[in-house]
Amino acid sequence: YPRATAGGLFRQYFGYGGGRARNILKHRMRPRLRQMAPLAILPVVLLAVLSIWHWAFLVPLLLWGVLCIGLGVHAARKYYPEYDMPMSLSPLVGWAAMIMHFAWSSGFWLHLIQRPFRKGAA
Repeated sequence: YPRATAGGLFRQYFGYGGGRARNILKHRMRPRLRQMAPLAILPVVLLAVLSIWHWAFLVPLLLWGVLCIGLGVHAARKYYPEYDMPMSLSPLVGWAAMIMHFAWSSGFWLHLIQRPFRKGAA
């Protein structure tokens, strides 16, 4: 279901990330590259905190942001031309993608980190 707020979208994809981690661990699966790529997002965001010491730590975050916004604008214009979205609104598609990537990555990593501390985890 479409979410009305960014917070709702974040919670939805945070749960998806945790659920994916659970399934991978339960079935001892090897994730595909498509599933592993979003895992880099949380570390990229955390790495950006180090930019207080050197600007280069921001580069991966900026590249990801520009890529998401650019692809969002492209997707909005290509797949939804009937809406004739003004240039000011089409980047919102990219922002939604960034929320989904960050939430999915955060949910996945949090589940992995908490796993050894959960009751009954082996």
